Amino acid sequence: MRRRLRILGSLVVVALAGASLTACQKKLEASQFVGTWKSSRLSTPLLMRENGDWEIRGTDDGVLQYGVWRLDGQRLIWTLRDAHGQVTHDANTVLSAEPRRFVLAERDGSKTTFDRLD
Repeated sequence: MRRRLRILGSLVVVALAGASLTACQKKLEASQFVGTWKSSRLSTPLLMRENGDWEIRGTDDGVLQYGVWRLDGQRLIWTLRDAHGQVTHDANTVLSAEPRRFVLAERDGSKTTFDRLD
């Protein structure tokens, strides 16, 4: 009986610790992501606008790819139309967000880092 109470007590402590860590997470704001960024996956800048538009520009300043983005809790959701006209949504968990850098978790388990250029 004492062993069961100790185990139950341990589970309660673990649950409370997890809840307090979640409560301590800083709330993300969409405005944190507005700006021009250098991605660890791209050689050209990514521009994220306040109205939710995003675009990747080439070295000749032509638009290579564009779409819309939004923040949903702890996830950035990118929406774009592919060459076949299909609309896709790519949701990435925000692992960290600082004024000059943010890091996303990709679907394949890798991480992408974005450094502010402006």
